[in-house]
Amino acid sequence: MDRLLGGMLAGVFASLVAVILAFGAAPPAEGATGPRVCGSGYGHGVGLSQYGAKGRAEAGQSFGRIIRTYYRGVGFKRLPNDPVRVLLGNKARRGAFDVVVRSGRTAKLRNVKTGGTVDLGPGRYRTKYVPRRDAYRVTDISRGRSVGLYTGPIVYRPSSGGPLVFRNTGYRGAILVRATGKRLFLINALRKELYLRGVVPAEMPASWEMDALKSQAVAARSFATATQRRGAFDFFDDYRDQAYGGASAETRRTNRAVRGTARLHAVYNGSPITAFFHSSGSVKTEDSAYVFGNRVPYLKSRRDVDRRGRAYVGRAHADSPWLGWSGRIDADGSPRFGVGSIQRIRVLDRSPSGRVTKIRVRGTEGATTVSGEQEIRFGLQSTGIRRNDGSTRPGGALPSARIFFGKACS
Repeated sequence: MDRLLGGMLAGVFASLVAVILAFGAAPPAEGATGPRVCGSGYGHGVGLSQYGAKGRAEAGQSFGRIIRTYYRGVGFKRLPNDPVRVLLGNKARRGAFDVVVRSGRTAKLRNVKTGGTVDLGPGRYRTKYVPRRDAYRVTDISRGRSVGLYTGPIVYRPSSGGPLVFRNTGYRGAILVRATGKRLFLINALRKELYLRGVVPAEMPASWEMDALKSQAVAARSFATATQRRGAFDFFDDYRDQAYGGASAETRRTNRAVRGTARLHAVYNGSPITAFFHSSGSVKTEDSAYVFGNRVPYLKSRRDVDRRGRAYVGRAHADSPWLGWSGRIDADGSPRFGVGSIQRIRVLDRSPSGRVTKIRVRGTEGATTVSGEQEIRFGLQSTGIRRNDGSTRPGGALPSARIFFGKACS
């Protein structure tokens, strides 16, 4: 859930946190056009470290202890299993969305305005908004026939046999199609605990230790409750909030982790916390003030090491591939800095956790000072990254702000 900045939770577009995880492989692309860059960790470093949680669970720590370690001063509280709405699709108002009822299953179509329903058999159903009629046309495109024209909005709800399908992904609960302003939205409406069943495996590998998975479930649930929008929809289905893979992402182990922590939230002064998390840290997590500009008592920097001083992300089986990485800066990848081709980068300041907070960038057309971990991390672009385990990642934003440049990478 690593987010690109946006103001601590101003929609969790906000802080862009939540985590573009980097567990998969990708094509190599390491170049040599600009200064060398090296570092450790992946993500903003605030809150729970996922690889750190893995290492702690392997060391025998419970999910409760893991949560209290990464979020200082919190307690636990069970809260209601409220409904949530997840945005799955967003088009121009004249657009259309297809919802599939799989073979052997049935569903109901409901007109929200009138309450009328229509029984649906297996097939692909297209809902198109017709502005001049202020209505929704539903067509069974599998059979080439009209289902009807409705005042809407339109809700699809499974009757038997399992989840509905959108873009080859199954979703529990209902699917709503509605025009709002100049956009047509497709929204998955379901209970929060079912939502989490699609979040946890999308944010953390299901093969990891159960207490690591449970800590992820509590963090994800707390984050969702604390950041729910209550507008046209509550959450995006990607890094702008939390990754969400619907029913298709579910596994037995991650479902067990969600059930085993059912409705359990991490709370501070009685309220659910904004439980930021990131993929991989190092020996310390980061204070939220250096990333999002807000000093939050439960999001302070914490040492993330065992009794021997070893980082939990580097323990034998946790072994984060992001424990160390290196690459090159794309000399021409930051035109907004206005310095031409980048020739040299000098670190001016670091946070107490060791992450860079201010740099001086010199190029062929001048020099400028850049401040802020997120501005530095996303402002500078790499030509490619080689990770600790020998794998490579394509060019783009720097994996973290725990970085060094030039000769410091020799």
